[in-house]
Amino acid sequence: MKRRSLETRHYPLTSEEYPMLLLLSALMGSDANAACEKQVAAAKKAKGAAVAPAFQKVVSCDAKAAKQNFPAIMQGAGDAESLIALSMVAIDAEVWNPVWEMLGKIPDYDARDVVAAGVGDQCGENETVVKFLQAAYFGLRDIDFAQWDDAMVSCKTESFDGWLMETVQNPPAKQYDEKWAKVAEVYVERKGADSLDSLAIGAQKAAGNGGPFEAILALMDAAVAPDLGEDISADDQARLEDALVNMAKGLPPEQARSIADRLANAGSEGAAASLLPAIYPDRVKSNGSFVYGAVAVEAADCDGTLNAVLHTAEVTEPGNRYILQDDIESPMRAFKPKLSKCMSEGDWTVIASAEPLGSDGMDDFVSGLEAQFVEKGYEVKIKGEKGVTLD
Repeated sequence: MKRRSLETRHYPLTSEEYPMLLLLSALMGSDANAACEKQVAAAKKAKGAAVAPAFQKVVSCDAKAAKQNFPAIMQGAGDAESLIALSMVAIDAEVWNPVWEMLGKIPDYDARDVVAAGVGDQCGENETVVKFLQAAYFGLRDIDFAQWDDAMVSCKTESFDGWLMETVQNPPAKQYDEKWAKVAEVYVERKGADSLDSLAIGAQKAAGNGGPFEAILALMDAAVAPDLGEDISADDQARLEDALVNMAKGLPPEQARSIADRLANAGSEGAAASLLPAIYPDRVKSNGSFVYGAVAVEAADCDGTLNAVLHTAEVTEPGNRYILQDDIESPMRAFKPKLSKCMSEGDWTVIASAEPLGSDGMDDFVSGLEAQFVEKGYEVKIKGEKGVTLD
């Protein structure tokens, strides 16, 4: 019978073969350690700056022995500079797994950051570090990958910038992914307002695949956030508005409305209003205007009976406003009162529809308000008024 090779087979091992494979792997590891026993022992005894060159001899002897003994050898480094040097020897030899895990074994959190940043600093002179960090994105769990953020910030090369940009532009198809979020945060920290275009591309894809759309909008805000105690610059504000508006015009109405709400809340009502055709494509008139519903509520006590007259009017708005309330209160309160002989409850309450009206929108809007006042105990009458046109 021919002996089957464990290296070339492509189907599961049997219950009898699996223990044999484990034993074979252990024996191979033992053989590697035995062949490099002298180098391993010397590396374990080395201290400080001597650790990296001693580990290099282990690597030169056998990479498997280097990988197996890295955790023990690193204990002798003792300081950040020595750990960085040791890491670089391992990274050059593509002994990456124990280096990825190394930060979690350093008890001092500040030292972890120093070591990570020191490794990232080597990117400019050693392209292997770029590959090491890229591989960490796929090879590490979320919490372990996050520990290398200082390395990503300090890795200053065009190739790494390109990888960060590509990753940001292609978010995962889920609302939150910690590793992707960390890469995006690093990219924003490195690029500031220059990250807006890539974030916008990522947001458009996230809107279509169920990805982290809202998280990207928050990152866009962070990209232009001023220093503590300062105001955002006019240039950065304009760049953010342009990026959001241009992006929203290519999004489904629901996401476009989310962006418009965000702009309006930030005081950029003009930019928000520019998205109305994208949010309500079926409600924009041929001249670019929109029609809203408005009601002025005249409420009074008439001989012990609560009465309310709902003065209703259609409001035509040219598409310049995202919020109508301030501009409609005066004309809506100018209608002739119908309960002047009763005891008024005070200034009329003016209510505008939350969005432009569709074909049956006015009837639905008024009926909803009428039901609310009837439920409160009012006798309600509806008085249709002349439409209001805003400039």
